[in-house]
Amino acid sequence: MYQNKVMLITGCYRGIGKAIAEYFASRGTNIIMTYHRRVNETVKLEEELKEKYHVNVESHYLDLSSENSVKYLYEAIRDKFGEIDYLVNNAASSLDNDIYDKDHDEFMSVLEINTVGTFLMMKYFDNIVSGFIFNISSTDGINTGSVYSIDYNASKAAINSITKTFSLASSNHIISICPNWVKTESTMDMDKKYLESELKRIKQDKLIDATTIPKVIDDCIKNNEVSGSIIRIDGDDCVRRID
Repeated sequence: MYQNKVMLITGCYRGIGKAIAEYFASRGTNIIMTYHRRVNETVKLEEELKEKYHVNVESHYLDLSSENSVKYLYEAIRDKFGEIDYLVNNAASSLDNDIYDKDHDEFMSVLEINTVGTFLMMKYFDNIVSGFIFNISSTDGINTGSVYSIDYNASKAAINSITKTFSLASSNHIISICPNWVKTESTMDMDKKYLESELKRIKQDKLIDATTIPKVIDDCIKNNEVSGSIIRIDGDDCVRRID
């Protein structure tokens, strides 16, 4: 089903993006990855996927806070591939601190990358994607947000909103994927007591395995999921469309 398909994933060097790249590369999908600062880690993953799965993999620079950067990436991929099959808007930023210490520039930086960047990717790539666009959101955009991440929470809620709105205009299936806490490198690097308190606060028994996210994407593709759907992932075996 995925042999020789092409998937573009933003932010791939680790975590959810890496899990998605590995999952679909293992099924014969050619992968386009983007990076902002982590060029060495991204190129290393590129080589690993090529060697292990014998698919075409390439990496491109992308600054989601720059419309010119998004447009340049779009033109490069359009000129080379013509069309691609899947777009996964995964890259995101978070700048956690106390709600009363947030300032305008910090708040806007997170919104600019997470929300406006996702919109720009959909705006430019919609006409060369021939299938599905997945926006990686979060339950923090629904009801699990922390007072330390009000800007991140707002950005993810906005992603859910623009997913539904963009689905009204696009012929592609636009889907928002909203996982709870996922077992990634960044999660495991957090203060253990803080993480435990957050899991307890939102009543999450254990971290979601990163491989659950690409499996949910796979199911959405195979089941021809309704465009505009918001898919909530509360656990490895707790996945449901909430809207």
